[in-house]
Amino acid sequence: MKSDRYLITTLTGEAQQPVRIYYQVFNQKTVIGAFQKLKCVYFESQLNRWRWEYEHEAKKLRFEISYNQLSKEHRPIVIGDFFFRDNEMLLEVRSFERAVKAIEFFDKRINRRAAKVTKIRIVNRLFDGNDPSNKELLQPPYDYFFDRDDILIPDPNETAKLMAEISSQHSDLEGRLAALQACWSEKAKQPLPEIEEIPLYIYEEGIGRLKAALTFRNIEALQHWQDNKNANQFDLMESVIDSFLKDNYEI
Repeated sequence: MKSDRYLITTLTGEAQQPVRIYYQVFNQKTVIGAFQKLKCVYFESQLNRWRWEYEHEAKKLRFEISYNQLSKEHRPIVIGDFFFRDNEMLLEVRSFERAVKAIEFFDKRINRRAAKVTKIRIVNRLFDGNDPSNKELLQPPYDYFFDRDDILIPDPNETAKLMAEISSQHSDLEGRLAALQACWSEKAKQPLPEIEEIPLYIYEEGIGRLKAALTFRNIEALQHWQDNKNANQFDLMESVIDSFLKDNYEI
């Protein structure tokens, strides 16, 4: 790893990896009413954004550097920005951990009949603080990252078509499952895109799947930062499974 680099992190201790969370809005008035009830959210008229601060109701959130560990001169810090666009509401945060905590925090405070999370867009790389251009890039709004044409957006129809095609080539269940597993493994060995969109089904599946996906993506980004350029999701998953087996079983 190059010694002249330093990793840009948030004041709460996470590596900075911008995230934009997308909500489908059914009743904007109700959403704004929920914001107005919160002391940790205020409207910044100059930016036309609702700012979420690490204060009041949000103080109970735990980060690597939590509220009581922050120096007083840094308080209050902004941990997210909401803004409306057409029939959507977007929330921008600086890290994967803040994204997960934000989704959980506001799901308890915004009625799902007023707004629901549908997807997120994330940046799968880390940033060097000695590169002056990065400091500008990491200042919200994050349009540079998330309003562009080269974002990997999964096509569920294409995925379903591929799975059906693989399944049709095998008459027995065992062969079908093995082929599907091989396909997944090959995909997991490919480098992550710099920016990708992830559809969310947290109301049906819970948030655990998203937490795991972001954790593994963060680990891969850290591996690349440490110059392990060959790190990929498949190897990381195998490493975790091997570690689990060694810790829990005699192998």
